[in-house]
Amino acid sequence: MYEFTPQLRSCPILQGLQDSELQTLLDVVQFEDFDAGDEILTEGLRYQSLWVLLQGECSVVKRGPQQNSCLADLGLGSVFGEMSFYSSSPHSASVIAKTSVHTMRLNKADYDKLRQKSPETAYTIALNVIQILSERVRRMDQWTCELVEKDCTQARHKEWHDFRAKLYTGLDL
Repeated sequence: MYEFTPQLRSCPILQGLQDSELQTLLDVVQFEDFDAGDEILTEGLRYQSLWVLLQGECSVVKRGPQQNSCLADLGLGSVFGEMSFYSSSPHSASVIAKTSVHTMRLNKADYDKLRQKSPETAYTIALNVIQILSERVRRMDQWTCELVEKDCTQARHKEWHDFRAKLYTGLDL
């Protein structure tokens, strides 16, 4: 079994995996180390890989025309790359190592093989990714609502309300 088993067991994406399923997963992932300042994932590129941060800290950075914005700080057990993992969309932000980091990387081709070899393992990982994404959407929605309610005109409030109504009833934006 891999030496970071306590860290692996605490990762949200690996919750619910039996020892044999975790070992099956470990047989197909790559472990990668990065130095502070290294760009692990680059905005605009397509890697179709899912990373789990096993050691160290990273920042999620969105590049802007005038300046970059730090969207989030990631720590032990954090997952990134998930938005582009199941689709071929380019990454919407970059992930940069703040410290030396140790990651576990599952690329899409190996995930597809895992789906054939151990569908239960792949299903559990997918379900965990859905839960992670759901929580992120929930927090983003709450934050955006608070921002809109805090300081906004009636027209902007209506625009936000209309957008949310469309978002939650279909994708016909």
